[in-house]
Amino acid sequence: MALENLSFDNGVKIPEFKELSENTNLKIAKIPLKVTIPLTQHIGAPSKCLVKKNDEVEIGQLIGEAVGNFSANIHSSVNGKVDSIIDIQTASGKNSKAVVINTEGYDQEMKFEKEEILNLTKEKIVNRMKENGLVGMGGAAFPAHIKYSPNKAIDTVIINGAECEPYVTCDDLLLKTKPEIIVDALELLVMAVDAKRGIIAIEDNKPNAIEKIKKALADKNSSKLELATMVTKYPQGDEKRIINAVLHREVPSGGLPMDVGVIVSNVSSANAIYEAVYYNKPLIERYVTVTGHGIKEPSNFLVRIGTSFEDMINEAGGFKEDFGKVINGGPMMGIAQPNIKQPVEKASNCILVLNKEESKAPITNPCIRCGKCVSVCPVGLMPLLIHKYSLKEKFDKAQKLNILDCIECGSCSYICPSKRPLVEAIRFGKRQIRQAGK
Repeated sequence: MALENLSFDNGVKIPEFKELSENTNLKIAKIPLKVTIPLTQHIGAPSKCLVKKNDEVEIGQLIGEAVGNFSANIHSSVNGKVDSIIDIQTASGKNSKAVVINTEGYDQEMKFEKEEILNLTKEKIVNRMKENGLVGMGGAAFPAHIKYSPNKAIDTVIINGAECEPYVTCDDLLLKTKPEIIVDALELLVMAVDAKRGIIAIEDNKPNAIEKIKKALADKNSSKLELATMVTKYPQGDEKRIINAVLHREVPSGGLPMDVGVIVSNVSSANAIYEAVYYNKPLIERYVTVTGHGIKEPSNFLVRIGTSFEDMINEAGGFKEDFGKVINGGPMMGIAQPNIKQPVEKASNCILVLNKEESKAPITNPCIRCGKCVSVCPVGLMPLLIHKYSLKEKFDKAQKLNILDCIECGSCSYICPSKRPLVEAIRFGKRQIRQAGK
């Protein structure tokens, strides 16, 4: 069966603005005078701090030790001296301890060399993920070693190359410049869970990436590995949507991809896993798109974890005169930033700078019950009613309409002609329900 022109039901077509950065060359970000490395860059408990003020640290040194199953190790991204341990709110909105490291006067060259690994096993692959602090780099920050230690049989691994958020192009860059490594990474992931099949799924707005991966797969010549091309549509990159589009399987309400025999990892995660396995390299740098109509020189950068948004904005030429808002992530699911001192984290794929016109809050009008939000919802929910019950604090009724299945993609808010704050209300309802333990 040809894996071409695949899609899921509903969703929206939205302006992409990827042309701002997709054809630029990769830039290596400068090492700042200070980096700030949060000890919470994952979904679980904060990592235990292993350093103190005035300690000298080296690139790749463990500075935060995982605590509990869903935690992840944190490593220094630089050579330097610990300046302080501070409390911050991260770009992803978490309250966290963070290690501030002075880099001035220290050589910052990385020295990770490829290793020849004899008798590579799935246990070795997963252990390298754990030791090197790997997490999902598409936004969820779920520890990779937990994902690849499933308690159910897995038959398919998918590398998610959809990158469906507008503006973001760092995964596209990886697909175009490191296709052989992404294919090799898929082979590792298939081995890690004894899967029968591995698929790299890419939206059709990335023709160069598709051709590069197609050639790399042909050179690999493995019957287990395939390419799938998908129709460009938002939110195609949601893991449950991509499973539905590529495999025609539906993850049950409240379920996980492994419930239907699948694991999904994004392109940046696959690249980091390859480096962790073959170079024993911790997750200390990542590819980041710095872009938007409010910045002078949109581009993609290779960035050390802990570099501030401010430093990266300066790397991209600085703000234009009419800049209005800075977002961590894309415009649909990203988080607006109250300041630009926050550091780049493991899951920071994009720093988006909107101009003043784009940053204006829309004028909200009463719901006209047109049903457009229902027609685009990729999960098949009724956003207008869930929004209504959330605002009226009728959370039991919202639960009956499966509010907790909402993926907060923003398709409903985008399509709403009355510009109702649908996603914000639904987030409020979900938060209240979870706090009540229902």
